Amino acid sequence: MGDVKLGVYCETLGPEILGDRSVLDLLGAFGVTLGHALRFTLDGVVFDPDSLAPALELGCAVREAGGGYALWPLLPKSMGYWINERNLDAVDRMADAVLQGCERFGARPDLVVADVETPWQQMERVYFPGPPAWRKAASAVRLAIENRSPRRYARAAARLSKIVSRLREHAAPVSAAVFPLLIADLAIGGNALQDYMEMPIFPVPFDAYNAMFYNSYLPEAVPWMIPAQAAPRALYEYATVLAGRFGDGAWVTLGSTWEGVLPGNEGKAYTEARMLAPDAAAARAAGIDTLWLYCLEGVLFSDQKLSRRRSPEQAAAFFEVMRETPAQEPEPSRKWSRGRALPEIVAKDRLASRYRWEEAGLSVESADATGPKT
Repeated sequence: MGDVKLGVYCETLGPEILGDRSVLDLLGAFGVTLGHALRFTLDGVVFDPDSLAPALELGCAVREAGGGYALWPLLPKSMGYWINERNLDAVDRMADAVLQGCERFGARPDLVVADVETPWQQMERVYFPGPPAWRKAASAVRLAIENRSPRRYARAAARLSKIVSRLREHAAPVSAAVFPLLIADLAIGGNALQDYMEMPIFPVPFDAYNAMFYNSYLPEAVPWMIPAQAAPRALYEYATVLAGRFGDGAWVTLGSTWEGVLPGNEGKAYTEARMLAPDAAAARAAGIDTLWLYCLEGVLFSDQKLSRRRSPEQAAAFFEVMRETPAQEPEPSRKWSRGRALPEIVAKDRLASRYRWEEAGLSVESADATGPKT
């Protein structure tokens, strides 16, 4: 295994904080790539390329300090927030704005992050606090039925492939954020789980596939699958599958160091750097050389409201743990082995064979004619 390459996401802080000398020095000291969320200014449904100006200026400052800069464009929540099967018209326009902004200001990021996840509105129905458990379960079943469409999935994957290819050619390499349970699809060579969750990822030619193993709260979100004591083992096994398929293009994001923007994650954070060590060791043992962290907010601040600043030594400790923790394979877990079997069984449902037929019939070149209406 080679030297560890580091990245960190930042979803809510702006250039006025990220451009501070102490933050730039921290990123530069560890050669960290900053994955910086960009929310475009909109004129109706038109994404304004001028929104890139402060982001690209920040990128230059990060690079001068010794780090890297990744642009992480996000949609308005009314459009789904993340990229998914149903909002690719908006994603297409957003990609155009990224390319226009790069040309207008004569600068490019080192990486573009494509965050492909279940639409925000569906997360509200199934995951966020509010509805009782039985109603969430019923919503999950209904959504699975509504979302399940091999043809729409194949068309979305083909169209997203075109968007990604444009960004790769004219802006920068593109990485995908990967919900870790989707690796069950990869393990059996299927696509069903990606379709159930509106996330076409593995058929799309990304430069890297960055699996979001947020073990601070995954065991609480899916305890029936990932028991807390087995979370590093789950990371190790699925990261091994990812690395076996994509090699150096298999990345892992650890976390979360902050409760983030999703409702219901209060208190589910790695508040001290040492808490990352078991996951970092498991990822390294799986052959992962690029580790990311969600998120910089929790590195710089010690509270949810982001009012208590950590000392420089406390902040640096998070990156030191990621870089210095040696590889160590976690002990096997029978509970995790039973849990892992569940999504792989779901991914082999009776429609699974249709994905191969659809993939064979739809190519990237045909996406203009067959792209989904969003």
